[in-house]
Formats: sequence, C-alpha cells, structure tokens
Amino acid sequence: MTLTEGSCLRIYLSESSRIDGKPAMEAILSLCQQAGLSGVSVLRGIEGLGQHGIHSASFLDLATSLPLVIEAIDTKEHIEQALEQMQPHLGECTLATWPVSLMHNGVNNGNA
Repeated sequence: MTLTEGSCLRIYLSESSRIDGKPAMEAILSLCQQAGLSGVSVLRGIEGLGQHGIHSASFLDLATSLPLVIEAIDTKEHIEQALEQMQPHLGECTLATWPVSLMHNGVNNGNA
C-alpha cells in the first residue's frame, strides 16, 4: 500500500449557476474532463447559506437553487493544471484546495 501526494479541489456553486451559457455543473464537469481530471464527484446539498441567504429543500418549496459541491481528487500537478485551464470560465464560483494523501486500493499494478 503506497500513499502519494495529491490535492483536493472543491468548487461551491448552486443549481441555478450558469457558466458560458450552460448549467454550471454541466460546464464544470466538461472542463474537468477536458483537463484530464479523474475522481470527480458532484454532491447536492439539502440546505446551505450563501451570499443570497439560505437555500433549502422542503416539501412545500421545491427549490431549484440548492447548493452543489463539485470535488476532484488527483495529483497536485493535475489539479494545478486543471485550475489554470478552468479559472477563466468559473465565474463567481468559490474554490478551495488542500493537500491529500492518495491511495489506489484494489488497483492491479501488474503483480499477481
């Protein structure tokens, strides 16, 4: 079992956010794919507090502006390269990065 240095990139936005005329989630996933990132997930929040107040889901109010988090984990170099490519397109999204230790469990590395 070998740990390698990596980075986590987290992008905070809402379902109603748009980038380059497309829904932001769709645009960011496309940008991540173009940048060659692996390990990208989209998480939908049930409630959040942002610049425009509280956003929540309830049975009475089916909100269309719930919080979304897009998270990518990859090598530090891949995350940095992806950020350079993506940054001009990200608009008003909030970004966070931090170091992580990566371990690829169950990956066949050619050893029997």
